[in-house]
Amino acid sequence: MISCINAHAQFEEGKWYLNTSLTGLNLSHSKYEGTNFGFQVGSGAFVVDNLMVLVNFKGEYVEHGMDETSVGAGARYYLSNCGLYGGLGLAYKHLSNSVNRKDLVCLTPELGYAFFLNGTITVEPAVYYDLSFSNCSEYSKLGFKIGFGFYF
Repeated sequence: MISCINAHAQFEEGKWYLNTSLTGLNLSHSKYEGTNFGFQVGSGAFVVDNLMVLVNFKGEYVEHGMDETSVGAGARYYLSNCGLYGGLGLAYKHLSNSVNRKDLVCLTPELGYAFFLNGTITVEPAVYYDLSFSNCSEYSKLGFKIGFGFYF
């Protein structure tokens, strides 16, 4: 119950958010990739209670595919007072390797949980799906990420 009270206090209008995440973690899958590892940084603000608008930057190394750099924006809504959230955004991605380059726009839904370690710091596991608007079967990706959130 104390965890729920602390969580609710952090999802109020005017609060700010900063997040760093490890993405991939060998738990993402797309048609041609091998091992991949990425890092994401995001920041946002609650525009009303439980609704956050955020921006993010992501870089990812892909062993048998194309490395990724992306920028995105989206929103996250906290479904309960205890940290469960759903998010939806758009991302512009630049994929490249020694031979090819590709630019994509993706719809990026995610479902996660903000587990509060104290009143301001969270561990945030999430499942995400990058739905590519071009060549959906080749460039869309399902994955898992885990991050640390800072609510202030």
